[in-house]
This record gives sequence, C-alpha cells and structure tokens, in this order.
Amino acid sequence: MNHSSPLTRRTLLAAALASASRAAATPAIRLEIGNYGMQSMDVDRALAVIREAGYDGAEICCIPEWPSEPKKLDAAARRRIRESGLPIPSLLESFNLLATDAVLAATPDRIRSAAALAHDVAPKNPPLLQTVLGGKPGEFEKVRDTMAARLGEWARVAGDSGIRLAVKAHVMNACDTPARLIWLLDKVNQPALTGIYDYGHFQLDGLGIEETMDALLPRSAFITVKDSKLVDGKPQFLLPGDGSIDYSRYFTKVKKMGWKGWVLVEVTRQLQTQPGYDAVAAAKHSYANLAPVLKSLGLR
Repeated sequence: MNHSSPLTRRTLLAAALASASRAAATPAIRLEIGNYGMQSMDVDRALAVIREAGYDGAEICCIPEWPSEPKKLDAAARRRIRESGLPIPSLLESFNLLATDAVLAATPDRIRSAAALAHDVAPKNPPLLQTVLGGKPGEFEKVRDTMAARLGEWARVAGDSGIRLAVKAHVMNACDTPARLIWLLDKVNQPALTGIYDYGHFQLDGLGIEETMDALLPRSAFITVKDSKLVDGKPQFLLPGDGSIDYSRYFTKVKKMGWKGWVLVEVTRQLQTQPGYDAVAAAKHSYANLAPVLKSLGLR
C-alpha cells in the first residue's frame, strides 16, 4: 500500500527541483580575483570593479599598507563588504616562517586580526586565510623541521580562531615544489591547514600539469592561476592566459579529477609595479582569458 499523500509527493518533488536548481546555479568552477592588484583603490571601488568584470567572488588583501588591512576597516566598512552580495572566499596575507623573531612574534596576532575580519564579512562561511611560507630556494632540507613547527603554531592559531590557513609552494621560497608542500602538510597534520595549487610556480621548474595536479590538487582548498616564464634565468609572472599554459588542457584535467571550487586570479606584484599598469584592465583581461575556456568545458 502506498502511504504517501499527494502533498508529500509534491513536497518531495519541489524540494528535489529546488536542490537541482541550486546545484545548476553554482558552477563547478567559480572565479575570484583579489584587491591585491588594486592597492590604489578603496575597498568599495575594488569590489565594484571585481563584480563588473564578471567574477563570482573577491579576495580581500590583509597585507599592511593595503586599504583593506584589517585595522583600517571599521564596522561600517566590514558591513558594506558583507552586504555587497559578492562572496569572499579567501583573505590574503604574506607571512614568513623564517623571519626574524620580532616578525614571528607578531604573526599570531595578524592571523587573529584576519580571522576577526573573516567572521565579520562572512559569518556563515568565513573565508580562509592564504599565505606564502618564506625562506630561500635550496634550503628546505635544512629548515623544514623549523618550518613545520612554526607552521603548526600558525595552524593552531587559525583553527582556534575559527578559520582555515591555506599555504602554497613558491618558486622563490624554501618550499618550492608540490612534494615539499605535501611534506609540510603531512608533518603538521592539522585540520585547519590546507594547501593551494598554483601551477605558475611549478611551470618554472619544468614540472607538468598532470603530475603536479595529481599530487597536490586533492590537498588544496583552492587553485591560483597565473602564467610564468624565465627571463635571463629569473622568474617573471604574467596574467593567466598571457603565457604558455594551455588552460584548456589544464581545466580538462581539473574536470577529470572531479575537483570543484574557487579559482583565484593572481595579479603579481611584478605586474603591479610596471609603468602603465591598469588594475581594471588586468582584471577584465584575465577574466576574458579564462571564462570562455571554463564555459567550453561545462565548468561554468
């Protein structure tokens, strides 16, 4: 005997349709860009630029001297960010595990300040805080235990503050490969700590998309995209799509792995300091390079 009433069936059907509609409305890959590349703009203007360019979300830069440094954002500014309608998936900092004692002593409070901002701008889903790790290329094996111990403390502070800490390998830092980043993640082994996949750094070491993605993407909370090349033996970073990375191949691999989440466009400091740099044009150009690729693959 069927004990379901027509009302129950209609209710279940409506719930299923609503769920499917929400899933369809959220693309597998969502694009964000931060105001890191918009230092000359106030936060409200930067968020407007990001929205107008077509991005799905924005990263807020907490680095000192940026207009969005936490101590510069009062309650009204935080409310405007929260009510802007633009998701804030991540915050940006720049820490160094091998800095001087004085700098290291100040880092936990900077993490707490970023965490307070995270909860103010997105109380239901606080953004994570991302950072590089510092140090110099070639010294990882000598300093990795020190780095792990200090990173563990940062992760504890982040976790106690109700956010996650995301870290990445950087070609000009001590932790410069997927294997070294994974070693640190495993050594620290804390739920508040996660990785970032940023192929622009691995490209410079001649590593492949597939091998690095297989290793690190499952351990990464989000993806950062930019292009890179060597000029006179030195790394030079470019806007995504302006170099040699094949983003159709790149995101085809992401799709095959079943990975879904946020992809952050990084506008490197190298570009920001060039004569004639235009922050609005950089944001729009990067979006135009990436969005059609994602759409063609059914990821957007």
